[in-house]
Amino acid sequence: MPRKLTESRSSPSNRSVERALLILRAFRPGVAALGNAELVELTGLPRSTISRLTQTLVENGFLQYEFQRGTYRLGPPLLSLAHALRLESEILRLAQPLMREIAEGHKINVGLAVADQTDMVYLESVRKNRSGLFRHVTSGSRVPIEITSLGQAYLSTLSGPALDTLLKQLKPRHPKNWKQVRAAIAQARTALHNQGVCQASWQAGITSIALPLGLEDQPPYVFNISFASQDFTAGQIDSELVPLLEGLLQKVREQLAQVRALEDLS
Repeated sequence: MPRKLTESRSSPSNRSVERALLILRAFRPGVAALGNAELVELTGLPRSTISRLTQTLVENGFLQYEFQRGTYRLGPPLLSLAHALRLESEILRLAQPLMREIAEGHKINVGLAVADQTDMVYLESVRKNRSGLFRHVTSGSRVPIEITSLGQAYLSTLSGPALDTLLKQLKPRHPKNWKQVRAAIAQARTALHNQGVCQASWQAGITSIALPLGLEDQPPYVFNISFASQDFTAGQIDSELVPLLEGLLQKVREQLAQVRALEDLS
């Protein structure tokens, strides 16, 4: 669920932008059409604010209004923005052929994601699971931060107030078992430090390992490898898959360094 607005020091104009973005974030895969009442529930915004901002978003093409149903859908400009992001992402451009080579060569799934508030958003996912265990994941798919290897790897890059703030936002998702979830996050941070990767099985039958790509001038990108749990033993994960994932990140770093070196010469 999109994060509800908290008290902000930003100007009224900035708050309007933040609220408009909350409305857009309410639309997710599988949630294609939303009415005013649903937007009020999902965003926590007053109905009058929803009405004013949805009108502005419709006028500018970012939402489309369905008169018969009284619902809104996302507009084409958002698809154009997403396409521009994919085309212009340097990390994605370098990583895609490497991810495809690993996925096809080893019959595993390879993903790349970034954080958006309390979720991880896939920039790319190459699905080649050898067991045919199907889970529909494409660019733009979202998964929870706190219980996935992608998200736990991302959390390992945070500390201090940034980590505390995000954990407070995640806690309401787990009113009955937050202690266990919090312990799993701590264990993942320890595993990343000691074994080099985070590992999680948040969906039955599927295991995933993940590593963050640490770059000083970029937000944390996280790569993962996922597979049917029955396909690899713990020993095979350590001896085969962890080196594959580490090698993928190393190749991306090396290629990025080469690109930057060429840019400096030009």
